[in-house]
Amino acid sequence: MVSAQALVLPELHAPFQVLEVELDNLRPDEVLVEMKATSICATDPAVQRGKIPQTFPVVLGHEGAGIVKEVGSAVSNLTKGDHLVLSYDSCGKCRHCQKKNNFRCLEIMKRNFGGQREDGSHTIIKEGKPVSSCFFGQSSFCNPAIVQANSCVKVDSSLDLAVICSLGCGIQTGAGSIFNVVKPVEKDVRSLGVFGLGAVGCAAVMAAHILSKDNPTVLSHVIAVDVNESRLKLAKELGATHTINPANEDVRARLMQLTEQEGLDAAVDCTGVLSVINSMIDFIGSGGIAVTIGNPGNESKASVPILPFIIGAKTYCASHQGNADPKSFIPHLASLYKQGRLPIDRLQKTYKAEDINEAIADMKNGSVIKPVLLWS
Repeated sequence: MVSAQALVLPELHAPFQVLEVELDNLRPDEVLVEMKATSICATDPAVQRGKIPQTFPVVLGHEGAGIVKEVGSAVSNLTKGDHLVLSYDSCGKCRHCQKKNNFRCLEIMKRNFGGQREDGSHTIIKEGKPVSSCFFGQSSFCNPAIVQANSCVKVDSSLDLAVICSLGCGIQTGAGSIFNVVKPVEKDVRSLGVFGLGAVGCAAVMAAHILSKDNPTVLSHVIAVDVNESRLKLAKELGATHTINPANEDVRARLMQLTEQEGLDAAVDCTGVLSVINSMIDFIGSGGIAVTIGNPGNESKASVPILPFIIGAKTYCASHQGNADPKSFIPHLASLYKQGRLPIDRLQKTYKAEDINEAIADMKNGSVIKPVLLWS
């Protein structure tokens, strides 16, 4: 067995602990990855708070990046030394995966949140006892890490893994909601509202800005909504044309003014706050689309006014992982970053891996959007 350093969450609401663990033997469809960086996504502290159920102790982490150390016997598309960004896991076999709609994989829950391999075994062991792992097929709060091959995305080795690690979930989710779900060019979207300016919301703003520059007839109004003034200022710098602070303005009145009383053509909620989701749904106009990304809780139900949606031929939908195939979408995003068009580094602050609790505290108080843990 291989020894590893892991950031272990021992129980609900507890701080993470830095522990020495052992890795199980590599399976044919797995990859041993030397981690270089793992960014923290809101999903990680959500498990810590109990918003997403897991069995404890658990090793989380699902925005990892590193270098291949060893590949399993059934892995043919990767080799030692390849640079990887790690994303979500999928079976690769069901009808959705066969069409590269892996975000709809029929096994998505158990492969990403099941806490174990498909056969019930665990990749991480502590003092002879299994530790919940395989989080998003990677549990990248561990170095090195055993990663499911379907979670591995090969990337340009010239790119800084400490930056592009964030493409694995949050940035993919936000950018993908615009590129793959809202589809502003195809649907002639003139006005877009982005609610919540964490990493996901900022990525949505950046994606909208890219599309508006390439297609000047769409997205004349990219409207960012948040209660944090520093985030609103950043959104303007990232490409938002207008900003709204609900603490100071009537959001509905301002949106109607900006859209000449038509309502939004598209809206994306990145807050996961049910009241914001329901307001977003009300803000879209005729033919508009409202997209939910953030999860307000497993039992939550959105409220959709049926008759206005029928009359206006409106759409309410959800987006998972930006409805993206990570094998192709993450390299595309990495290319945009390399071109200077997707400045995700502006969202990041780096920490030593062992300072994870400080990083999460900074994320929680809003002083940092995207903490990145660096592995020595």
